[in-house]
Amino acid sequence: MGITIGKFLEKPYLSICLLFLITSVSITSYVYSLLKPKDNSISEYYLSENADYFVGDIPADDSGQIDFQKMHKVYWLSSSGWINDEEFKRITDSEYIWLRSKSFSTIENEELHFLLEHAGLNIEIFNEFGESIFKYGEFKDTQYLPNIFQSKFSWVKIPKDKSQYYYLRLFHKKGILFSITIIDNLIGKQTALYREIALKNLTTIFFHSFFMMIGIICALVYFIEYKKQYNILLDFSSFSLCFGILGLTSNEFIRYLFTNTQTLYVLSIISANFVFIPMLSGVRRLFGSGSFKALDYLIYIDVFICSLTTILVFSLPFSDISHSFLISTRSFFILFNLINILGPIFITYEAWKKGSKEALGHFIGFSITLFLVILEIFLAIKYNDTSPSGIVFWGVLFGVISQGFALERTLFNDRQKALLYKEDLLKAEKTLKESQLKTLQTKMNPHYLFNSLNTIHALHKIKPELIGDAIMSLANNYRFISDRTDRDWIPFEEEWNFLEDYLHLQKLRFYDTIQIDFKKTGDFSSVILPPLLLQPIIENSFKHGFRSTSAVQFQLFIHAKMIKDSVFSFVVYDNGTGISDDLLSDKQKLMSRSLGNIKERLKNLYTDFSFEITKNYPEGTRTEIEIILTSKVQISS
Repeated sequence: MGITIGKFLEKPYLSICLLFLITSVSITSYVYSLLKPKDNSISEYYLSENADYFVGDIPADDSGQIDFQKMHKVYWLSSSGWINDEEFKRITDSEYIWLRSKSFSTIENEELHFLLEHAGLNIEIFNEFGESIFKYGEFKDTQYLPNIFQSKFSWVKIPKDKSQYYYLRLFHKKGILFSITIIDNLIGKQTALYREIALKNLTTIFFHSFFMMIGIICALVYFIEYKKQYNILLDFSSFSLCFGILGLTSNEFIRYLFTNTQTLYVLSIISANFVFIPMLSGVRRLFGSGSFKALDYLIYIDVFICSLTTILVFSLPFSDISHSFLISTRSFFILFNLINILGPIFITYEAWKKGSKEALGHFIGFSITLFLVILEIFLAIKYNDTSPSGIVFWGVLFGVISQGFALERTLFNDRQKALLYKEDLLKAEKTLKESQLKTLQTKMNPHYLFNSLNTIHALHKIKPELIGDAIMSLANNYRFISDRTDRDWIPFEEEWNFLEDYLHLQKLRFYDTIQIDFKKTGDFSSVILPPLLLQPIIENSFKHGFRSTSAVQFQLFIHAKMIKDSVFSFVVYDNGTGISDDLLSDKQKLMSRSLGNIKERLKNLYTDFSFEITKNYPEGTRTEIEIILTSKVQISS
C-alpha cells in the first residue's frame, strides 16, 4: 500500500487536478460573466467616441454665459474613423476643443453616473440648455493642467432633463496629446456600476497577474540555476513580465485604484515598447536567425526604435517636436508592429520546412497572432484608437502561449539529455572505478608475487618452519584479490583480514628489522568499504619509505578507528625516508604516485572525506584518511 501511494505521489496527478480545477473555475466564471442576466440598472453609453468635434473655443457673452444657440450654427466635424495626421495635429495645436455627444435619453427615476477618466486636460460638460453638469479644473492658465501621465477619475452624475446633446469643452496645453473616455463605456447606479466594472476587469487582472508571476518564477529559476545557462528561460521570463505588466498597467480599474498613475503609465510605455524583443530573442534561440540573418537585424532595429520611442513619449510634456514626430509616424509604428509578427512567421516557416516539428506549432500560433493584430488595427482605425497597448495586447497573447509550450518542450528535452548524460557519467564512473581496481591488481600481482616468492625462498634457508605460514598468507591474499575485488563494497573485516595476511608476509620478508603496530578501535560491524582501498597506503611505506633508509629498525604504525557512529579514520605513518618539501608542495606530482589513485577513488565514492599526506616527525611519512560513511555516493549498477 505504501509503495502504491509513493508511486502515485511521484506522478504529477495532484498538480494536474489542481490546474484543471483552477482552469475550469476560471473559464466557468468568465463564461458566466458573459451570459449572466443583464443588470437593467446598467447600460452602455459612449460620450467621446464617435462624437462630433469643433476646433477652437466659443467665447462667452458679456454675462459670462456661452450662447448655445450659436452651437447649432457651428459646423461640427465627425471624429468617427481614421483622422489624418494634419487634422490630428490641428486638433492638438488648439488649446480649446469642443465635443458634441448625444445624451443618454432613457433616464427614469434613477440617479445614474458614469466614471470618467481624463488626462492632460481640464473639462466642463454642459447640456444643450447651457447648464454645467460637470466641471474639472480651470480654463485660464495651462500651467495648472495635469500632464498626460496623470490620469484623473471623476464620477459624473447624469442630469434628468430633456437635453438631446451634451457639449464638452476641453482645455489642454497646446501641442500636447490628451485623453478622455468613460470607463468600460458603462452608465448606471454608482454602487452597481462600481461592482460591474470590478467584475468585468477581474478576469483580465487575474490573467495578467498569472503571467507576471510566471515571469518572476522563471527569472528566479534562471538565477538559481545560473550555471546551467537557461537563456531561453530568461527570454520567456522577460516576455511574460512585459505582457503581464502591460495588461495590468493599462487596465482601467487598476489605474482607478492606484494612486500613483504616473508610475503605471511609465511601466505601460516601457512594457508596450519592449515586449516584442524577448519574444524575438526566444524565437531566435529556438530556430536561429533565418535567411540573411533576418531575425538578428529585426531585433537590433527593435532595440533602436523602441528605445527612441520610449524617449520621445517621456519627453511629450516638454517637447512639441516629440509630439509632432509621433503623430506623423503613427502609420509607421502600426506597420512596424506587423513586421514584428511577420519576422517570427518567416523564421518558423523556414525551420518547419527544414524538418523542425516544434516550428509548425509556432508558425500556426504566430499566424493567428498576425490575424489578431490586423483585426486590432482595423478596430483601432474604425474607432480612432491607435494606442500601442491595444495592438500589442492581442498580438502577444499567442506569442506567450506558443513560446511557453516551446520552452517546456526545450527544457524537457534538456532534462532528458541531462538524465542520459548522468546515466552515462555514472556508467563511466563505475568503469573508471573498475579500471582503477584492475590497475591496482595488475600493479600488485607481479610485484607482490615476486617479493613473496623471494621471501619464501629465503625462509627455505633460514626459517623453513615458517614456509607454511607464508604460503597460506600468500594464498589468502590472492584468494581475496580474485574473489572480492570485483565487488563494489565489502565488509571492513574482510579488508582488515587481507591487510593482516599482507603484513604477515612483509614481516617474514623484513624479518626482525621491522616493528609493526597494527590495531583497530571501535565497532566496525556495520562498516563497508570498497576493496583494496587501504592496502596501497601501507604498500607505499614498504615501496618508498623503507627502500633507501638507513634506519636500523623500521617502524610502521597502522590504526583504524571509528569516531562516533559514521566517521571512519585510518592512519598510517612510518619512520622511513619521508617526503621532500618540494614533493609536498607539488600536489599534482605527489598525487601522480600510487596514492593519487586512492584520492580519485574516494572522490567517486564519497562526497565528504579528507585525505592528507604529511611529514611524520621526527622522520618518515604520515598518511591519514577520514571518511563520513553516510556521504556515500549512490552509483547505479
